[in-house]
Amino acid sequence: MHFVLTPAETTKASLVLLHGSESDETTLGAFGAQIGPDRLRLALRGTVAHDRGYSFFRRFADRSLDTEDLRRRAGDLCDFLQAQRFARPPILVGFSNGAIMAAAILFMRRDLIASAVLMRPLSPFPGALFPPLDDCPVLMLDAQADARRNPDDAPHLAAQLASACAAVSRISLPGGHSLTDEDAVQTRRWLAPLA
Repeated sequence: MHFVLTPAETTKASLVLLHGSESDETTLGAFGAQIGPDRLRLALRGTVAHDRGYSFFRRFADRSLDTEDLRRRAGDLCDFLQAQRFARPPILVGFSNGAIMAAAILFMRRDLIASAVLMRPLSPFPGALFPPLDDCPVLMLDAQADARRNPDDAPHLAAQLASACAAVSRISLPGGHSLTDEDAVQTRRWLAPLA
């Protein structure tokens, strides 16, 4: 697993940064510094190579999710996170492809993480019931003019998480699929009370 580790002397939960499609472990570096300057930050590289970067799982030619591949790679990532022996469970921060992977980890191994930030998300398993999430804090940031998402994508995932008793905070921001300064403002504000 390729990654960038930014150390910090703190007792706060670490941030695990998961980039979007065709990007790499450096893509969310500045964003991570904005939202968690006082937290250890582990930025991971997806394992699916593209011409212009990497993704965390495969899609079919029609852009639908290859859920079998997603499950397998999410399992591998769970094994990697478990092997890191964090002092306390980390917070997942995922964008787009990385947000879908973060949601898949929530689905498969909620015990490994403290909470999650899902930016421009999509449900990893739209027809499935999530297992109990026991008030796990989840911030969802979707965008009102996101051409890469259907209008019901974020509400559907929010409903799945809420049905599993996650503590979901969903904010629909102006703009499109790309991250903006407002994503950093909202994320930092949401993270502030979390140890």
